Amino acid sequence: MNNLYSYHTFLFPFQWQFCGLEMKHKTLEERTCLKEFVKLFDHTPWKRGKYKTDTILRYNEYNYFYGMVREVLFDEGKVDLDEAIIANLMYDIAADAHTFNFKICIDSNKSLFKTYRLHIDSILLHIYSTGVGVLSLHLNNRFEDQNQPDDILNINQAGRRLYPPFFGMDPKLTGTDAQFGFNDFAKGLDYVKTKELAVEFSILSDSVHEDFHSYRNPENFSSNPFQIPRHISYLFQNIPFTVDESNFLDKEKKVYITPLIDDRMYVVCWYGNDEKSEELQSTIGNTQDGKRILAYQQDKWWYQFMFNDQRDPTCQNVEMRNELIEKHTYRRWSDYGTFFGVNRYSFVCLTGSLENLKRNNAHFLVNHVQTMYYKLCELCLVQRACLLRFSDEVAEISTMKDDKKNSLTNRVSNLYQQYLRFVNRIYFREVTAQEQGIELYDMLQEHMKIENNVKDLDHEIQELHNYVTLVEGQKQGRNIELLTIIGALFILPTFIINFVGMIVIPQIENQPFESWRALLILLPLLIGPVAYYFIDKKRAGKWMGWLILFALGVALASWVFMIININ
Repeated sequence: MNNLYSYHTFLFPFQWQFCGLEMKHKTLEERTCLKEFVKLFDHTPWKRGKYKTDTILRYNEYNYFYGMVREVLFDEGKVDLDEAIIANLMYDIAADAHTFNFKICIDSNKSLFKTYRLHIDSILLHIYSTGVGVLSLHLNNRFEDQNQPDDILNINQAGRRLYPPFFGMDPKLTGTDAQFGFNDFAKGLDYVKTKELAVEFSILSDSVHEDFHSYRNPENFSSNPFQIPRHISYLFQNIPFTVDESNFLDKEKKVYITPLIDDRMYVVCWYGNDEKSEELQSTIGNTQDGKRILAYQQDKWWYQFMFNDQRDPTCQNVEMRNELIEKHTYRRWSDYGTFFGVNRYSFVCLTGSLENLKRNNAHFLVNHVQTMYYKLCELCLVQRACLLRFSDEVAEISTMKDDKKNSLTNRVSNLYQQYLRFVNRIYFREVTAQEQGIELYDMLQEHMKIENNVKDLDHEIQELHNYVTLVEGQKQGRNIELLTIIGALFILPTFIINFVGMIVIPQIENQPFESWRALLILLPLLIGPVAYYFIDKKRAGKWMGWLILFALGVALASWVFMIININ
């Protein structure tokens, strides 16, 4: 039972934010308050702990990264979470005391099934102040009856699934008009469960199973295709998670989450197999210029292992498949039988068996995958999730109305502040001084297109800034226009009073008729602004209306004063 045949880490990156009526007009920072989120885990099996370099593996993992990177990857135990970037929560269970189980169909005839059992090393939840999080399941494969190359493919393909990627179509209906009306989701789910999905999952408790039965009724996922699977929600029984967008209008405050990479989790995997390792490093020929052609460059299983395929490769063009293998394989140690595969959905490592690694003093490779390389992958996933989070916020802000409750300037200013924090404290072009770590991190950055997405987001935020500047300019123009009109309105009463005091009143005693004529001459001076108010109320606004009425009142008071003096 102490043997280790493979090690699997499934990472579920997601975005989170508080939702509910009280959060409707809040900024991104207010909707992703790390301190409030962590409070929800009080009195649950999830325990927050400061990262300590109290073991060899912990020290090596911590020291591997630059100092500026550590505060993003490791919880420093800050009491005031307003200053922290990450909060690290660990599910309170003993290593290897429980198993993660799932049953899958392993033949094309849909008649042979196999249950895989992986011992749970740990379950971690890393929550970030930018509104993203990563749930990771760290699993040991210690059973001899599931250590063959095809078993590893089955584990990585089925174990990472969260919900149905699609529903199957009745083959009898394909090509007919009836296919457009086919809505038997139960039957469609059965097609998928024998190909892409496990039949059922369980974690920690054998009494809690996820068999995706809720997807048999389309009403259950009408608002969101993603429904938190039961074996995941079991870990968060007392946390008010939701995936229902209608909860944004509820009085109760909840945590709305969305997955980062559709229906699957990211896979980090080490697999030790002497035969496969020797097979892939063997030379099968030479190119015209004398370069060796190694077996891995054309190996179908290696492609499937890298891209999490199960029965058949998802690329059925040999030339293209070989190109993808070359592009996504890190071959620095290929002559030692060690191969790394890197892409947007997985980070895998194939070596000889653990016993063979120990004999050759290379057992540290397993530890590197479990710690340092896992951290590299998580950091890139967090960066990618942050970019999507900010891009979503840009899209939301660009469609919102600017009013007192929902200030464009305030929202954009807060988004820009969060983005600067991301660029300066989470996004790094280099994270370690180790040459191999630099090269692997560069591959992850390239295949996840992090750098390109940062440039695109820069452009989006700049466009949003230009838009807000335009809105603010229009608002300022309206304010200047309003002040001009207000000034004109105050000039009018002043003119009337001066006219009455200096010209009209001295003539009242002798020429009352001329005084009334003067009053009639003054009356049209108010017609212009009054007409402006009633003709274009939308631009004038209610305050301008009150000011016009005030000016009219002053003028009327002046007339009354003159009438009294006339009489």
